[in-house]
Amino acid sequence: MTTIAIAISKNQCVMMSESGITDEAFHTAPPMRKIVRQGEWLIVAAGADRVCDVLQYVVKYPAVPPKLKNEKDDYVWYQWLAKRLIPIIRKALQDELTLDTEHGVAELPDSEFLLVTHGKAFSISATLGISSCSPFWAIGSGGSLALGSLSTAFHTSDNWELDHIYHIHQALETSIRHDSFSHPPIYGYISKANGTIRECDSKDLV
Repeated sequence: MTTIAIAISKNQCVMMSESGITDEAFHTAPPMRKIVRQGEWLIVAAGADRVCDVLQYVVKYPAVPPKLKNEKDDYVWYQWLAKRLIPIIRKALQDELTLDTEHGVAELPDSEFLLVTHGKAFSISATLGISSCSPFWAIGSGGSLALGSLSTAFHTSDNWELDHIYHIHQALETSIRHDSFSHPPIYGYISKANGTIRECDSKDLV
C-alpha cells in the first residue's frame, strides 16, 4: 500500500513516493524506497508485492532507440512500448508465474505501475494497456488523495512549469496525512527530456 505520483512539465517529469510498507496484517514495516532506477527508466509499482518485485527487479527494460528520444508525438512512443516493451514485461511475468490469464486476457493481479523515461510518463494497466499520465497522475492506496491535490494545484497554479515540483510534494504530504498506509519520508526523481535522471533535493521545493 503506497502513494506514488508524477507531474509533467515541458522538459521533465517528476516522480515522488512516500516510503511506507504495510503487510497483509496491516503492520507497518520500516520505510523502504519504492522508485527503482534502471538505466534511463524510473519504475514504480503498487499492489501485490511479488508482482511489484518482478516489474521492478526482474524485467530488463530495453534502451530507448535514438530516433525515439526526440519524438514529440506520444503515439509513436505508445507504438514502441506496445510492440517492444510490453512483450518483454509479459514474458517476465509469465516466467515468474505472476501473471493471471482469465477469459483469455493476461492480467496483473491487483497491481498497477508507472514508467518514466526522457521526461515522459506512462501508466500500464492491469491488462498491460498503455495510457498517458500527462500532466499528472498518482497510484496506490493514497493515489486518489494525491490526485485530487494535484488536480487542484494544476488548475489554480499561476505557473505549473515552475512550481509543479512543489505541488507534487504537497500532494504526497496530503496522502501521508490522510491515508493510513502512506508514511514518510518522501523522496523523488526528475527525469529530463534528454534522458538524464537526478534525485530531487530541497532546492527543488522552493
